[in-house]
Amino acid sequence: MAEGGEVGAPPVRLWVRRVGVYCDEHRKTWLVAAEEASEEGMLRARIQRVQVPLGEALRPSQLPPSRLPHMWQLSQGEQYRDSNSRVWEIEHHLMLGGVEELLLKLFLNMSRKDPCQKQACEIQKCLQENNYLESKCEAVLQEMRKCCARYPKGRSICCSGFEREEREREKVKLTAEGISPPPQ
Repeated sequence: MAEGGEVGAPPVRLWVRRVGVYCDEHRKTWLVAAEEASEEGMLRARIQRVQVPLGEALRPSQLPPSRLPHMWQLSQGEQYRDSNSRVWEIEHHLMLGGVEELLLKLFLNMSRKDPCQKQACEIQKCLQENNYLESKCEAVLQEMRKCCARYPKGRSICCSGFEREEREREKVKLTAEGISPPPQ
């Protein structure tokens, strides 16, 4: 694998075994190499696949408090959802110096309120008032698209359908130009 090159699919699940050690669905071990508080309201976890003895798994009640979850579950291909229902974006998944590495990013201020929830509610209201005819709600749909464009992918759960729509639009555009779209 080339230095800095991409690797296959990321692990589907990572479960904590003991402090700083996670295990994936293939019983491969992953170490948290760094837990970085970067820019305001963001947390990064650099996780590397390194072979270490599995040892006895600790129960969650035996683990000390941590900002890292007990489990990550792959969700929508580019993200992980953790055991606390938080969404972690995959910044990269590559091979560095012969070591497979995942860099995950969590927006800590991704508070209980979704930033585009108001627009999502406006869409529902408009659709109900117009007998679910999308053509009658184009203005509120456009407002939702604008809201989704203001935030990084995965920041707003309400935007997931619009993000999927955008990926499909891009795929159609590339295909029309005779370019093979990248695999999802």
